[in-house]
Amino acid sequence: MKKNIIDDGFNAELVETATFAGFLEIPTVKNATYVDLTKNLLPFDQLSKTDNFSEIVHFYIHDKRFKSLIVNIKDNVEKLRKFKAVISVDCSLYYDMPLVLQMTNVYLNHQIGHYLQTQGITVIPNVRWGDERSYTRILPDEPPFAFLGYEKHGIYAVGTYGCCQSREEKHHIREGLRSMIKELEPETILVYGPMPASVFDEFKSSGVHFVHYENWTKTKRGGAYGKR
Repeated sequence: MKKNIIDDGFNAELVETATFAGFLEIPTVKNATYVDLTKNLLPFDQLSKTDNFSEIVHFYIHDKRFKSLIVNIKDNVEKLRKFKAVISVDCSLYYDMPLVLQMTNVYLNHQIGHYLQTQGITVIPNVRWGDERSYTRILPDEPPFAFLGYEKHGIYAVGTYGCCQSREEKHHIREGLRSMIKELEPETILVYGPMPASVFDEFKSSGVHFVHYENWTKTKRGGAYGKR
């Protein structure tokens, strides 16, 4: 019988050495100590098509394209270990998703990021939020759940590709980013996808170093990676 993700308590062994943050007990993903941010970003579903292992792997693709990693991460560790760094997974948090599903996908993102770190892989924490409930404090003495389990003052990544088009989408990206900067006090944020002025201009004086990466399809057609 094919292994089911829920047959052993959501792969509890992946977080057996983890520390947990907040009321929701989100596994902690540590900051990366050093990453060469001039490297290209490569989608997980393109691993078999490259021999350039200096690239940084990302998961800003449809969730079904990294289903194999979610179901059986251990079969993918050796593939990922070849690369210089991996941005932690990006299970979707849509602003119209039920709150419990947003929380579940935050947990999955952290579970896998933590496990990859235990395997010696350099992981850049991916930060993803949905609607205002995910980036606004629910409990007064702890961060919003979108930012639980991250250390402050690190290098983080966010994805805007495919979710920064409508006025409502831009609103949630902007407000979530404002909350992220307040809660995590980041040194550097990698942005995969568009950086519209209506969202990002107000943060230019925040002291955060933004590194912009065009989406992979656009880059393959002649765009540039790692614009500063």
